[in-house]
Amino acid sequence: MQLHGLAPKAFSTQVPVTYEMMRRYMSGAARPRPEKLAKLAELFGVKPADLEYGSFTADITVTSPSITITRHDAPMAEPTTPPDRTIAISDPKELASWLVAQGDDALADFLRGLADTLQKKK
Repeated sequence: MQLHGLAPKAFSTQVPVTYEMMRRYMSGAARPRPEKLAKLAELFGVKPADLEYGSFTADITVTSPSITITRHDAPMAEPTTPPDRTIAISDPKELASWLVAQGDDALADFLRGLADTLQKKK
């Protein structure tokens, strides 16, 4: 079950699970047990199978504290051009702020990549 663009904290207290467990559910790193899956499905207004197997498409917009779900009859078309994932940062403080805003995983990935690059230069 992967839900991108949603904050785990908003849902973790309603299920109830820890923030970390909700983050793992939403990233697809963990699968909820049946009772938690049923609670999530109830919150989203879908069937548990829809969340588990991805048999629905929805635009989910979170506006605190309500959720809007729009169902589509067919899958949405892929974008014709990939999103621009480049970022221009000249100030180290700006880079640090950006990494912190991306979350712990982004910071850890950056540090691993930096360590690998430095190791290869030796």
